[in-house]
Amino acid sequence: MESRIILWYRSSKIKARLSAYYTQIKDATEISFYYADGLSGLGRNSTTAFVQEVLSGIDKQHLGLEMGVEAQLTSAIKLKAAAALGQFVYSNNPELYLTSDDFNDMVDYGTSYLKNYRIAGGPQRAAQIGFEYRDPDYWWFGTTINFFSQAFLDVSPLTRTANFLNDSDGLPILNYDENVAEKLLKQEQFKDYMLVNAIGGKSCLVKGKFIGFFVSLNNIFDKLYKTGGFEQSRNANYRTLKQDRDRENPIFGPKYYGTGASYFAMIYVRF
Repeated sequence: MESRIILWYRSSKIKARLSAYYTQIKDATEISFYYADGLSGLGRNSTTAFVQEVLSGIDKQHLGLEMGVEAQLTSAIKLKAAAALGQFVYSNNPELYLTSDDFNDMVDYGTSYLKNYRIAGGPQRAAQIGFEYRDPDYWWFGTTINFFSQAFLDVSPLTRTANFLNDSDGLPILNYDENVAEKLLKQEQFKDYMLVNAIGGKSCLVKGKFIGFFVSLNNIFDKLYKTGGFEQSRNANYRTLKQDRDRENPIFGPKYYGTGASYFAMIYVRF
């Protein structure tokens, strides 16, 4: 279900748009594959297996505002700005079960307590300001300054189930500390970051053919930042996760995505 309200403003010099949206995703299913250690209820001596995780009955909620403004100051110079404010969360607690070639029956771990955790997949707030110049001699240039915030690490559903509390025999783990567990399960929020991009090009007419080039420079100053990532589900209960996090360099810590500067150039001929 999606609801959206859009407001427009247009004049000879200024164009603006403001929109608000509310989206609900109901009863979705997600399937993942990974190797897990610290599983309970397998009915055998081992607590490890390569598993297929099925997360069912997932509800998600997307709520936000978007704004864009474009001002034509002269016939050649244009200013533009945009902003987006969002909040994307799991809105319920779905059900989780595992299957594997390493054990015969499906293992049902019941509820995965994901409600109010942020949905990963990029920053949930962003802003941009920039300008563009188009010369009568058919060359143009533009640049933008971009600010991003409210990006989160994708959490592991398995560690938010009852399995996190239980030992291999199904009984509660000894020396379980709720304060430590809260820190282990806290969703990581990435640092805010700012990027500067630029684009430009030129075209000309030569013997009836248009010849031109286009250049795009992204993250000009080679800013290092995290664009996303996910918690590994390898350490499936409190004991195994704590032991790994206590290491100076965790073996199965979160996996992060990131990128530096990137460049693109193109020369074209149009008949």
